Amino acid sequence: MNTVTELESQPRVARGNEVDDDPSTDPRPIGEIANDIWLKAETLIRQEMKLGITDAQERLEVLRDDLESRAAQLQAVVTAKAAGGALMFIGAQAVAAALILLLSQVIPAWSSALIFGVVTAGGGIVLVNQRLKALRPLNTRELLPKRALESTKRDIQAIEEAMK
Repeated sequence: MNTVTELESQPRVARGNEVDDDPSTDPRPIGEIANDIWLKAETLIRQEMKLGITDAQERLEVLRDDLESRAAQLQAVVTAKAAGGALMFIGAQAVAAALILLLSQVIPAWSSALIFGVVTAGGGIVLVNQRLKALRPLNTRELLPKRALESTKRDIQAIEEAMK
């Protein structure tokens, strides 16, 4: 039977997952060692790729859930604002009718409706024109891929200089 000191004096050989303290004592040929290293490196790279893919999938799942939640919140907000806008429109019509009826106490009903319609339409036109003037026109130059264009220009210049 081997004693502890005998086992300590024997060189360690790489077997399976064990690591040899002194690689020069490995009895395997160099080709077999290189193949073993290659296979382990390949396995490690595959495992790292799977880990990266799994991590990316988990992040995408979280992002998808977040986007779905935000979309639901946005839908609720838009629905509430649309309902509020519809109620405001109905209220504005009622106020307009009341003002027309009030004005019809002084002048004929048709002329009070005409005056009120012209005044409110004029106010609407003024508001729309102000908003249209405030809009900044779209600068299509902002949509161009500037870095790619600059890189392409440099490449063309380099080619032209090389051809001289």
